Amino acid sequence: MRRSWLFVPGDDEKKIAKAFASSADVVIVDLEDAVGPTPARKANARRVARDHLVAHPEHRERCYVRINGFGPGLIEADLPVALEGGAIGVVLPKCEGPTDVERLAKVLDTMEAAAGRAIGATGIVAIVTETARGLQCLRDFREPLPRLVGLMWGAEDLSADLQGTSNRDPATHDYLPPYALARDLCLIAARAVGVSAIDAVYPDFRDVDGMAREARAHRALGFDAKSAIHPAQLAAIEEAFAPSEADRQWAERVIAAFGHDAGVVQLDGVMLDVPHLRRARQILA
Repeated sequence: MRRSWLFVPGDDEKKIAKAFASSADVVIVDLEDAVGPTPARKANARRVARDHLVAHPEHRERCYVRINGFGPGLIEADLPVALEGGAIGVVLPKCEGPTDVERLAKVLDTMEAAAGRAIGATGIVAIVTETARGLQCLRDFREPLPRLVGLMWGAEDLSADLQGTSNRDPATHDYLPPYALARDLCLIAARAVGVSAIDAVYPDFRDVDGMAREARAHRALGFDAKSAIHPAQLAAIEEAFAPSEADRQWAERVIAAFGHDAGVVQLDGVMLDVPHLRRARQILA
């Protein structure tokens, strides 16, 4: 279960080490937004991130690298950080539909072969709601895609692309309608293609209570995990996305009630059918 995905700037060795020392299920070493936009800053981040992963092979199984997307020369410069460092996956920002995932997968095929790495070893998590076009393309995620292991959504880049002044209601802190729509469509698309649905970051890392409320609410919607920008957010995420003892007990009772080949059963005066059994199995898994 990969419930917590922690972003960390790729150009800060101390923060990278701190991130891997945390309880995060996945650490996303960020070569994109967390790093300055100049070529020199990008090159430095690639060097720092690669050197860390090479020096710490024990971190590779928890590491994804967020690349800079399909700008000129960026894929070719960024992917060696993940491949030479042995990261288990890459995060593709500003993904605009399955064609972008397929395009990245083909590049990875070529670069893995050249690096002597097993073809298909590098997974892809796509951030799919950072542009208006990406939001429109979510309807095209209908079938499983090679390498794709998760869809993530985010509201900050989308707000800029839509030219909005805020993505949340100032009174309730709930997402405004366009961003709630983006969240919901990401979840639906992830389920349609059978991959993990990863919730957006909660930018105010000091508001742990607010983040915890959001994590619980989005877990109730169906998300599998939530991303974070600070280790202080991890405990609340892990608690929100872990089944409670009451959930586990309910799941065990449901499975016991169904017994062998039952289609509909009654438990505590409530009629249960196959979707309840499937949910019980998911909880115990």
